Amino acid sequence: MVAFKALLVEGTSGVGKSRLIDALIRRHVDSSRCKKIRTLVHLAQSHTYGPLAGSEDDGTLTVGANLDHLDHIVGAMEWLHAGVREHKRPWCFVIVDTLHLTHCVRPGVVRWDDVAQVDQRLAAIGCRLLFLEATPATIWERGIKPRVDEQFIREYARKFGQTNEDIHQHFVREQKTLAGLFSRSAMPKLHLSGENDIERLVEQAYQYWAETD
Repeated sequence: MVAFKALLVEGTSGVGKSRLIDALIRRHVDSSRCKKIRTLVHLAQSHTYGPLAGSEDDGTLTVGANLDHLDHIVGAMEWLHAGVREHKRPWCFVIVDTLHLTHCVRPGVVRWDDVAQVDQRLAAIGCRLLFLEATPATIWERGIKPRVDEQFIREYARKFGQTNEDIHQHFVREQKTLAGLFSRSAMPKLHLSGENDIERLVEQAYQYWAETD
């Protein structure tokens, strides 16, 4: 068995990443009720993307600063991996809500050539990559429609278009770009459709993350 289980979930806005990650964490905790819960780390976008937002907004974000941020995150994951590598059974579980793929499109300062080494480091510790995709209609229903009065659409996303329709089309295009980046990753990869029933989706993703060696 592999002692370190890490999963990076990538996908554009509205495909269901947050819902899936929340369900995966709950599934993991539920599966551990009769035994000790081992190390579980969830890096939300407040950690993976949020720290870049201020300098992104004021136009001061640099490639170097973006890479330093990625280095801190991957370095922490490498430290967790090193701490359990002598164990014979799963001991540390990590789930990450977007990282270097998303950084290539949002904020968009870095490009694949800049982050390829980050990808190689993640692959070296056995991190798995899951790309969640959805139809344009689903992206509208989940990513735009329920959030029209939220800060994300009213303020942040206005850099992508002045109308909700423009913002929606931006996310549709962003998904295509992310799919191309996904294909270039050296990590073990799984592509899932956000259109699937949530129970089936969680089962497939959980097996890939926590149960498959």
